[in-house]
Amino acid sequence: MEITKHLLMNLSLLLVLLFFTQLIMERQLKEESRERYQLFYFVISIFTCYIFSVQVQDGIRFDLRQVPMILGSLYAGHSFLFAGVTLLMRGFLGINDGFWVSVGVFIALAILLKWMHPWFNRLSLNQRIGVSVLLTVMTSFALMQMVAIFNEPIRHPEAWISFILIPALTSGLVSYSIETIRQTVIIRQRLAKADKIEAVSHLSAAISHEIRNPLTTVKGFLQLLGEQNYPDEKKKEFIHISIQELNRAEEVINDYLTFARPAFEKVEDIDVEKELNQVLNVLNPLANLNGVEIKKKYTPGLVISGDRSKFIQGFINLIKNGLEAMPNGGELIVQTFRTGNVVHILVKDSGIGMTEEQIARLGEPYYTTKGQQGTGLGMMVTFSIIRAMRGKVEVKSQVGIGTTFHIRFSNIVDDK
Repeated sequence: MEITKHLLMNLSLLLVLLFFTQLIMERQLKEESRERYQLFYFVISIFTCYIFSVQVQDGIRFDLRQVPMILGSLYAGHSFLFAGVTLLMRGFLGINDGFWVSVGVFIALAILLKWMHPWFNRLSLNQRIGVSVLLTVMTSFALMQMVAIFNEPIRHPEAWISFILIPALTSGLVSYSIETIRQTVIIRQRLAKADKIEAVSHLSAAISHEIRNPLTTVKGFLQLLGEQNYPDEKKKEFIHISIQELNRAEEVINDYLTFARPAFEKVEDIDVEKELNQVLNVLNPLANLNGVEIKKKYTPGLVISGDRSKFIQGFINLIKNGLEAMPNGGELIVQTFRTGNVVHILVKDSGIGMTEEQIARLGEPYYTTKGQQGTGLGMMVTFSIIRAMRGKVEVKSQVGIGTTFHIRFSNIVDDK
């Protein structure tokens, strides 16, 4: 049972190594990086098999070295590299009959696998697993026969059964795991591509809808001005409305460009209290219209770095949302404070609140809680600006009670 125990140990270690390699590969975005880690896995596996090999008779050692050598050559190519690593490791254990048996078998195997590699990749999933198992069985049998020719026959039934069945089982398990990993990567790439296409589709629909409406209005007024001779006062009214509609279309375009390219044109010191006061001054008419009381709780002297105009734009969108969430009046609190090297900005409203599902989708392209009244671009832009300024947003909300936005900025500027 000693042989079986060591071979099963090899099997377990190969699967454990594959598991950790998969965890690392999942974090790699580039195909070249995943290929390097796969290559590294097979080399380490060969090394591991040799460490936990077992001596069967004088000069003859059993392990599962043929499994990573075969699978690495079939899946990753580089059959001569794996054969070289295998023979190098075997040489460290001694130059004897077992070494020369390995030289003959693995060089011949490397030539065969080099030829098979392109053909192997054209097979179906089940065929690749089947070929891997079949080659492993043939290699194990060839090694046993070569030992019998150059050394002496191995007469232990356990050795024959273990050295034929366990490598075949290992090859099947590892090959199946590799195929599963490959399929998972393909599915993840397809999902990511589908998500991008869907996001672009939603964004295009939003922009098309929001720009078409004001342009249609402007077109209608221009047609009216061309068809009849209206009084000057009426013409001025038409022109005023048309300019308002064009300004609205320009805002949508600017929001989209900010989201698409959040990089700042310039980086400057931002006095948090001063800029938030400017934002509140801009939105004060809306607060009065909705009957909302604004309370300020500032910690003076807080300065962060970033684009001042983008900072104002982001917080106008954010606070405006809070005011619009209180159409029947309420209270909005803007608070700032500092902990360590982090500046905190809290925006609390006593509005309609949001569900957990709405919070989770906040900032998604074309997602809005305002129904037909919103485009979703405002919050999308705000989140994009905050991320570009190395900030983080945390949202807490309860339906009927209100919402709190907690923004943290770590790009703080200390007094000089």
